[in-house]
Amino acid sequence: MTTKVMVFTALLAIAATGALRAQQPAAQQPADAASLYARSCASCHGAKGTPSPAMLHSMPGLPDFASAAIASVPDSVLRNVITNGKPPMMLAYKTRLTADQISALVTYIKAFSRH
Repeated sequence: MTTKVMVFTALLAIAATGALRAQQPAAQQPADAASLYARSCASCHGAKGTPSPAMLHSMPGLPDFASAAIASVPDSVLRNVITNGKPPMMLAYKTRLTADQISALVTYIKAFSRH
């Protein structure tokens, strides 16, 4: 095989990998916690982790992620709630997000309590 053919083959492989990644559904792409949170969580939990008074009125017990208390909640508990939901209000995201995306959300949510 000539050098030109080997270089061309390598470039095709690189291009194909990039094309496949671009075609993957959002749930299969790498986690971007900020955009995941904005898209999936902020409407109830607030853009900065604090629910609005109206949301708290309609869903008592909605956690304030900006409170210091959230820092003591084990990651496994948050991961479980995101994955399996908390009926009747919290949806399960196990079919909507990957495990990596859920883990990224847990880390992102925990960061609200440190600000």
